[in-house]
Amino acid sequence: MKNYIFLTLLMVNFSQVLNAQGKDEYQLITSGKWFLEYVEIAGQNIELSAEMKKNNWVIFNVGGKQEGMDQGKKYTGQWKFDSSKRILQTNDLDGKVNQKLILVTENKLVVSLKEEGIKMIIGMKK
Repeated sequence: MKNYIFLTLLMVNFSQVLNAQGKDEYQLITSGKWFLEYVEIAGQNIELSAEMKKNNWVIFNVGGKQEGMDQGKKYTGQWKFDSSKRILQTNDLDGKVNQKLILVTENKLVVSLKEEGIKMIIGMKK
């Protein structure tokens, strides 16, 4: 009986931690403008110019609206975050794209995705 109570309390606590982590990640994702920092395609780092870094950014607004700039052209779209799977789904110029959240901090956002079967890692910073 003690084991059952302990296990139940442990599972409730674990669930609360996961839920809090998801909320924290959501808050970090929606905390400002993310500028392109680096792109890795199939394990190769792609050299990005300072202008390209400046002219490629995104804002994930609370409520699912996305604003961004891609090579100097502004756009809008939609986004949502599945905290249990850590998937950031965007629907914008590239259509619907599922991006696996690798890392999000106050100043860094890193996602991975597959485009035409090729793995990409995209790093952004504030």
